[in-house]
Amino acid sequence: MLFAIARRDKPGMGDKRAELLAAHAEYQKAFMAQITFGGGLVEDGTDVENFVYGEEGIRQVTGNVLVLDVPDRAAAEAFHANDPYTLGGVFETVIIEPFLQRVPALKSE
Repeated sequence: MLFAIARRDKPGMGDKRAELLAAHAEYQKAFMAQITFGGGLVEDGTDVENFVYGEEGIRQVTGNVLVLDVPDRAAAEAFHANDPYTLGGVFETVIIEPFLQRVPALKSE
């Protein structure tokens, strides 16, 4: 089942994001088969065409959105709860909801 997770950072979390970036990336690697898509939300005016993640670029990220293919809500909530960014107190708001993918259509349709 698909779940969307949208997370907005608390203000001023750029340094904390940079500190936790490597741990967050390693955590997500373990879930690559379940992550349908995802990415960062960035500040207005960010050059997204030339954006580079890393110590400096990560400071322009203000949150993230991803879609997971997991068995149930509990699995989506566990994914969020154990993310190093969550454990590090980065997020101000979190939305976890079932996701109905329409565009592009799922391959099974």
